[in-house]
Amino acid sequence: MVLLSFNLLLMLGVVSLYQKLVKMSDAQRIEAITRKLVSVKSVNGTGGEVAIVETVEEILRSFPIFQMHPEWVWTQKLPGDSLQRKNVFAFINKENATRTVIYHSHLDTVGIDDFGAIKQAALNSDELTAYFKNYSADSDIQKDALSGDWLFGRGALDMKSGDAVNLVNLLYYSEHPEEMSGNLLFMGNCVEENDHSGAIAALAELEKLKKQQHLSYEVAVNTDFISPKYAGDQQKYIYYGAAGKALTCFYIKGIETHVGNTYAGIDSTLVASRINTLINNNPEFVEEIPGEEILPSSCLLLRDQKDFYNVQTAKVTHLYFNTFTYQRPVYQILQQLKEAVQSDCAELVAELIKKQAAYLNKLSFPATEDKRQLKVFTFTEYLQSLRQAGVQVEQLMHDFWEAHADMDKREVGFALIDYLDKQVNDSTAKVVLFLAPPFCPHNSVAKDSAVYQKLQATLTAYGQTENFKMKQFFPYLSDSSYLAIDENEEEIGKLAENFPLAEQIYPLPYAKMRALNIPAVDIGVFGKGAHTWKERVYKPYSFEILPKIIRDFTTKVWKE
Repeated sequence: MVLLSFNLLLMLGVVSLYQKLVKMSDAQRIEAITRKLVSVKSVNGTGGEVAIVETVEEILRSFPIFQMHPEWVWTQKLPGDSLQRKNVFAFINKENATRTVIYHSHLDTVGIDDFGAIKQAALNSDELTAYFKNYSADSDIQKDALSGDWLFGRGALDMKSGDAVNLVNLLYYSEHPEEMSGNLLFMGNCVEENDHSGAIAALAELEKLKKQQHLSYEVAVNTDFISPKYAGDQQKYIYYGAAGKALTCFYIKGIETHVGNTYAGIDSTLVASRINTLINNNPEFVEEIPGEEILPSSCLLLRDQKDFYNVQTAKVTHLYFNTFTYQRPVYQILQQLKEAVQSDCAELVAELIKKQAAYLNKLSFPATEDKRQLKVFTFTEYLQSLRQAGVQVEQLMHDFWEAHADMDKREVGFALIDYLDKQVNDSTAKVVLFLAPPFCPHNSVAKDSAVYQKLQATLTAYGQTENFKMKQFFPYLSDSSYLAIDENEEEIGKLAENFPLAEQIYPLPYAKMRALNIPAVDIGVFGKGAHTWKERVYKPYSFEILPKIIRDFTTKVWKE
């Protein structure tokens, strides 16, 4: 494999890019494009997301087929996006064909601050390789750097190498049209690393293209990364579905009190701590799916709402979890969490009452009637309780949104509940469970489907050289979640009831997802250290074997 220097790639003009690529093997092409993409800083939430799309578009337009058909490459701006980010598409049309395979990948990355003292080298694969060759603090990464088989850099694994695989396979078919019996669509998405806005917006483009070209989307192939599960793991994991994700949120209002009368209140931070202990990393709440990596909820935020020092206990605390979903509908998960929290909160109040009674008795103070309560609601139950109290909920929600449209999406639900609660001005302690962005639906390909069987047959053919293991759910968050949805209309309706202002802050085109219903699989690049400064992709598999696997699978899918 030819090692292309970083400086050479910086000088590699896009106009002459194809002239450089045409002399290379596919593996060399993938490495060249990966290095070029890594050199473009495209951190999520920055203008670099625009720069990387423009770079990919320029690469595509250097291919002869797209110089002949420039209309086959286009971009789609995200509606209302302050950074003017966009998706990029490229389509190769096979005359009279309807069967279409989608290659999709995301173009943004996480930040580079974790590189610390070598931050300036985060986008320079050669400089990082040289650094890690002398990095004795981690023998594994030092060995990888010395081998020459690994490519380093932010995004090298997640997932600019995956972008490069898709681009080179697109180029391959443009040079070998006789091997095509169907259409090929490349889709490069922005904003994957947090809100998935790129993939969501792309649904409209997919729908439009399908109608205009009379396409049948047979499968979408994502090349998002895979990694070893344990030291020495040589298996390559291929996924025929995507796990979902819900951000399960808890608005917690206690009964504030002076620290000199601490037994009289309900400290919202104590309630939050109990809920965190109950839910965080608790396997009792996970689904049972044999052989799959089913992960428990993880706490992503726990923060009281005091903004200055005083000797009053915290009245309100915010708490939310990343909660993966696999087969169960989200509304059932919410109900399960609500019931568990309700039981735990009842125990907590009983403990608090008991502690205060013991304290008073110890001081020979007269016992008092303790009527403290801690109510637990889902969001829709909370709204119903307000309506029963005569509160004009819909008007208040409208007024709130008019004044808070620029608020962070994660904060909207908390602020709305706080706003509504102040209209009632009661002193009741409460926990309100709701959802906030992002929400990623779960989906998977049925084992009796043609897509599954063709994927299985493809992998079997490589069984002598690679050890593959098919898994149902890609264990990380994925844009593939939005290409199909397993939950039905009724289940989505129950979910939406507990998603405050969902249509305003995170409108998801559920009908489009259901109508498109594109089977999605992940056949990804292989590497280590994603989202860390030690991120690296393994070249022999990712650049040499993987592209052929994807092409063989594509060929099978195109055939009836």
